[in-house]
Amino acid sequence: MNSGRAVADDVESNAPAAAQGIAPSDSRPTTSSQEGEVKQAFFQMMNKWFTQYIRTNLTVSQPPPPPNPPQTSSIPLVINLNLLNKPPVDKIRKYGAEEFRATSVDDAEKAKFWLENTIRVFDEMSLTFEECIKCVVSLLRDTTYQWWKTLISIVLKEWVTWDFFQSEF
Repeated sequence: MNSGRAVADDVESNAPAAAQGIAPSDSRPTTSSQEGEVKQAFFQMMNKWFTQYIRTNLTVSQPPPPPNPPQTSSIPLVINLNLLNKPPVDKIRKYGAEEFRATSVDDAEKAKFWLENTIRVFDEMSLTFEECIKCVVSLLRDTTYQWWKTLISIVLKEWVTWDFFQSEF
């Protein structure tokens, strides 16, 4: 045996183990249970940090809500508003309202019965007074419609209401 070599084997090194070619004990592969413990410790540490952050930053204001997306076109909005403002003339017939055609030889009972039936339909539909007047005029035919057009041409526009129609009819 070489005496110089024996001395080299007996000498201890102060260099870290990685420099000596030996893996340090901390870098050994971990088992799944060790990974779970590490993850748990990490989450606990993050939870503590987050809780502390929230407590110290309570006065931080919330960000404003995002702005409404810009409308690409206002045409559908206008169309929808027009549809909403349109009196339900088509629906009144489905509820049982009938057109009124009268002649000078018809009796007042026929007109009274028609008006009562029409009012019942409008009540069922919960129409506003403005919708009532528009719908009732749409049901007038022939001489009755001409009578109404003549009547509203000689009175102030402000007088033409649902109550006015009922009293004059």
